[in-house]
Amino acid sequence: MSIFFLIVAGLFTVKALLFIVAAALERAKARNRPSNQSLLRVSVIVPARNEEDNLALCLDSILQSTYHNYEIIIVNDRSSDKTGEIANTFAAKYPQIKVIHAIEEREGNLKGKPGALHLGIQNSQSDLIMMTDADCTVASTWIESIAKQFNNPRVGLVASYTVVKGTTFFEHMQDMEWLMNHTLACIGVSLDQPLGCFGNNLSIRRVVYKQIGGYPGIPFSVTEDLTLLQTVHKSGWKIMYPCDQDCAVETKPCINWSDFIKQLHRWIKGSKGLGWRKHIFVSFASIFWVFLATSIYNNAWNELFIVLFIRIFGDYILVLPSLSALKRMHKIAYVLPGMIFMMIIEAIIPFLFLKNTVVWKGQKFT
Repeated sequence: MSIFFLIVAGLFTVKALLFIVAAALERAKARNRPSNQSLLRVSVIVPARNEEDNLALCLDSILQSTYHNYEIIIVNDRSSDKTGEIANTFAAKYPQIKVIHAIEEREGNLKGKPGALHLGIQNSQSDLIMMTDADCTVASTWIESIAKQFNNPRVGLVASYTVVKGTTFFEHMQDMEWLMNHTLACIGVSLDQPLGCFGNNLSIRRVVYKQIGGYPGIPFSVTEDLTLLQTVHKSGWKIMYPCDQDCAVETKPCINWSDFIKQLHRWIKGSKGLGWRKHIFVSFASIFWVFLATSIYNNAWNELFIVLFIRIFGDYILVLPSLSALKRMHKIAYVLPGMIFMMIIEAIIPFLFLKNTVVWKGQKFT
């Protein structure tokens, strides 16, 4: 056996063990939240840009909440379809819903989604700010379960899992990708190294948002959720990342490869905010692909299959508890192909760094 093989096999084994333990510790920490009922007033912020096909389903799901001390702030963000009309209809029917119509283009730190979120937060009155997207639906227990995480007064921000609704193989693969990305983000919180989160399931105390200056006070990013997470972490507040069906949000998948690549490109460009952490992931990916190419060239098939097994099996064991906690074990057949799908995506990522302009939701960001 070659020294290169032993190094690579050892690195991926240690990485798998570290990640599995860290993920387990974070899940246990989130489960051990105070059991008393939170009395915090909650504002659910829903930015919506051209979401006429999705907004009603989103609002209907929030309105089924088991938690009663809440308001919903819809930000109709310069929509050209019937999003504004749908939002107004709901607001006329339900007193806990308020609609803000954003008309003007925003600049600086508030261009795009951060500006819509900030506008919604400015027009809210609650102790706790919860954010989701108009193409998402939430469980009836979502507000209550997230609010309980804030019973610990040291907790300033809570991120949680988003699952992808789908029926086709491509959609199931996106679900597995989100599952892995969330699990890695959860691990980052456990290791005190914020790696990411998803803005369609993100909550923050109002006092923390004000303390950091809100979105106007933090650098602009196409992944505004990561920047918010990192800023709260630097300010010394505790962050929680529960993996629990009651805390989860469901989103729609990208309908085609073009939209999927645009989404992936946005995430990749936003990853520059990870700094040195990004280089660790890039290094592991580079080592892996160089080893695969070298093994094929040298006909070292046994070594190649051993490293492939270590990586795929390690990732499989890593995400399986997340799948169970989310009550989605019916998706277990897609975990293995999902790990292979992630490896293919990893090979595409370097090419996405070559394109500077991010196109998302009909907007361009550089």
